[in-house]
Amino acid sequence: MMRKALLVLVLAAAPLVVSTQDVQETFPTRAIGASISSLQQLLVTYWDWRLANFPELGTQLGRTEFNDRWRDWSKAARDRQRASRKEFLQQALYIGIGNMTNVDRLSVHLLERELRSALDTEEYTNLASQVSQLNGLHTHVFTVIGQMPARTVKDYDNIVARLRGVPAYVDQHLALLQEQLGAGLVQPALVVDLMLDQVVAQARMPAGESPLLAEFRRFPSEISAADRQRLLAQATAAYDQQFIASWKRLESFLRGTYRPKARTQIALTSLPNGRPLYDGAVRFHTTTAMTADQIHELGLQEVARIEREIATLARADGFTGPVTQYEQELGRRAGARFTSQQEMIDYARDVLARVQPALPNLFRRIPKMQVQVRPIPADREASMASNYEAGTTDGTRPAWFNMNTYRPQQQVKYVAEALVLHETVPGHHLQTGIARELEGVPDFRRVFSTTAYGEGWALYAESLGPELGVYREPATKYGQLASELFRAVRLVVDTGMHVKGWSRDRAREYFTLHVPGQSLAEIDRYIAWPGQALAYKIGQLKIRELRTRAEQQLGPKFDVREFHDVVLRNGRLPLDLLEQEVDAYIKDASATR
Repeated sequence: MMRKALLVLVLAAAPLVVSTQDVQETFPTRAIGASISSLQQLLVTYWDWRLANFPELGTQLGRTEFNDRWRDWSKAARDRQRASRKEFLQQALYIGIGNMTNVDRLSVHLLERELRSALDTEEYTNLASQVSQLNGLHTHVFTVIGQMPARTVKDYDNIVARLRGVPAYVDQHLALLQEQLGAGLVQPALVVDLMLDQVVAQARMPAGESPLLAEFRRFPSEISAADRQRLLAQATAAYDQQFIASWKRLESFLRGTYRPKARTQIALTSLPNGRPLYDGAVRFHTTTAMTADQIHELGLQEVARIEREIATLARADGFTGPVTQYEQELGRRAGARFTSQQEMIDYARDVLARVQPALPNLFRRIPKMQVQVRPIPADREASMASNYEAGTTDGTRPAWFNMNTYRPQQQVKYVAEALVLHETVPGHHLQTGIARELEGVPDFRRVFSTTAYGEGWALYAESLGPELGVYREPATKYGQLASELFRAVRLVVDTGMHVKGWSRDRAREYFTLHVPGQSLAEIDRYIAWPGQALAYKIGQLKIRELRTRAEQQLGPKFDVREFHDVVLRNGRLPLDLLEQEVDAYIKDASATR
């Protein structure tokens, strides 16, 4: 057993509070102990452990050694994983950081935060990620198999193996859901119903139409006819016999066991331990100490500020009616709406093609990873927002902007430019691609994630449109402001529903008042995934604050390309550590001639 402490070392950034009592008792302080070589070994061991215990992560990154299996979700495995995280945290805290390089020091801080965060938020994460129309256990299967390579016979065998592993995957999740039911940790009934609709739609698809078997309908030429016949027969049998049966079992459990015990109230705080869960979700997603009340008030202020900007824009565009009707006027203009799914995809591709050549004007690093555009699958498009899916650094799988093209005739063009910037470049794709291609950092840092930084950067990236040659018309400029207003409204609605007693109808009324045209799907997103929507505006405001600070303090020395490099060069960071990095850059730049 390691010695707990030799000398207390105060961290440069305050560590996250660990609410679990046993963790607090086991890891009270950081100690000066093992050498830098111990750190390097710890980082390698930790990464190997993550890949082995969370094989879907390897798939996402293009690693194939564990592509024939799913994560073990049994209680025994989850207990072992928690114990391993505690041990890794013990080792990280034992390592002194006094003589380390800045890279190593930051790695220690991030490793500690990642481990503490995983331990702290396990209950919340399991609740929000199992039964959900957004990223539930059912969607996970489709996403992962969609990311699997299909180039060799072994690749196809791995897909078959994962299809055959679906029954165990589902049964382990049903056992976890049963645990949650016993503890009174349940999602609202409306979330269950939305997930059920998706599960039923997925189970209706015959093997010949399911995206799970898409690669078995387009074999590469290198695979022989005999192997094609065998693999297709095995995949079809696994789909018909294992997958369909498992999905029927999942539907039966959700409908007959989970749904009757689902909560009628939408607020996470309606659960027995709901307020600490929500407060923890706020800390987790924002990486700040802001309270729900502070965030609610900030949202109200931001809504008012942005609406003033929209009013100024509307008047400049010659609109003389009530500002609240400006969006309706834009939507009635000729050519304002899409006519088809393909037109939406083509439009997004055109925006992406126009923006990419201008990126070197603002950024020193451009990722090698390529991004493409495709529609969200039909079984999920009604309840899933547009999103970004990273590719592999070796180029074997591109990154994807998954665009929501549901009912295209009801969708307007003027918001699409901001959406493309958010999801592709200079938003999620540029930031994620740079992080995945970082050199000289531990592997875990290339995928280290914080919601506030990731979503905050993407929302900040939308504001760079004028510097990249888009938003040339009042309508598209309005689209960018409407996107920012949308995220400000989220601050009010999320905290309103989960802390201030707002009903679903009241949340919808507030949305309708400030962001006309938003569907109930958005409100239902915040009900299913409490706190996550707060990250966008909190992160964007911090990045904008840091840029303003750098511009004001550096004056003519300010270089936007250098500023962006400072923000991006370490991958995603908690906001307090990002602020330290920017402040150090300002200090160094101020000292140079």
